Amino acid sequence: MNSELLEADTSAASGKISESHPDVSLYSDSPLLAIAPGPTRVVLSSASLPWKGFLLEKHLSSPGARSSTSTDRHIITLLCSSARIDYRTERGGALADLNRPGTLTVMPAGPVPGVRLHTSAELIYCALDESFTRGVADEMDRALGPIPVFRSGLRDNSMERILRLLLEELEAEGTLGRLYVDSLAHALATRYLLLEGALDVWSESRASALPPRILKRVREKIEANLHANLSLDSLAQESGYSRAHFLRMFSTATGLTPHQYMYELRLRQAQECLRPKDTSLIDIAAQCGLSNQSHMKSVFRRRLETTPAEHPRNL
Repeated sequence: MNSELLEADTSAASGKISESHPDVSLYSDSPLLAIAPGPTRVVLSSASLPWKGFLLEKHLSSPGARSSTSTDRHIITLLCSSARIDYRTERGGALADLNRPGTLTVMPAGPVPGVRLHTSAELIYCALDESFTRGVADEMDRALGPIPVFRSGLRDNSMERILRLLLEELEAEGTLGRLYVDSLAHALATRYLLLEGALDVWSESRASALPPRILKRVREKIEANLHANLSLDSLAQESGYSRAHFLRMFSTATGLTPHQYMYELRLRQAQECLRPKDTSLIDIAAQCGLSNQSHMKSVFRRRLETTPAEHPRNL
């Protein structure tokens, strides 16, 4: 199929989706629409959230086609529904025929082949900024091999889990905070850079623990900012190590990720604040860095199998 036909198909179908989805213009400025396989409605986007280094979106795409294009970001796509998608070579041959939920497509920054979507599809896109991806690569303490190339039909359980966790956090409007999201994004970029098999994933057992003096300083920073939306960058800077080294060394020293450690402290503080019977649950949630009373309730249920209202308040 030549580019003229692809463009004609896309143009014709775009009119249909605008009529059937009046809210299609809500995210009409999304840069990811340029690489969508057919006329597309963006139903969720992280553009308005304070997430740095990447853009996460959920798309509903209708049958149609797009000619070859290019992107300045590294894009990972997760197919959430059964669909038939053909990526095309310049001569019109099919690169892939995808139809299973959980299938991944990787589009490194640069040229992106044309595509035809034969059935409606639900897709999650994560676009990693070039500067963010380069920063993660620079933190690796071994030489990188070839950068990933365009690949479709991939199955990678770790990348799929990370993308679904990010989507859950997007649906919750960032309830768990920057530290949680930063850690997931860093892990996703690392997995992406390791796709070509140039590096072995580090074993946590080989990582050194943070020196006690530095660990104490990082802990004090977390404890003094439980109510704040701390980022991974801020904690790594406090430690004096790169983000990658900090994550591994903190986990080795504490047995927890920085996000897990912070939530343990928030939960403990919330329990302490519950002791006075006249304390407002809304005020406790805000004081402990939990986004709202509903969030605090879900944390208590998950960790203590109770709710703040049921928790003993005069221990």
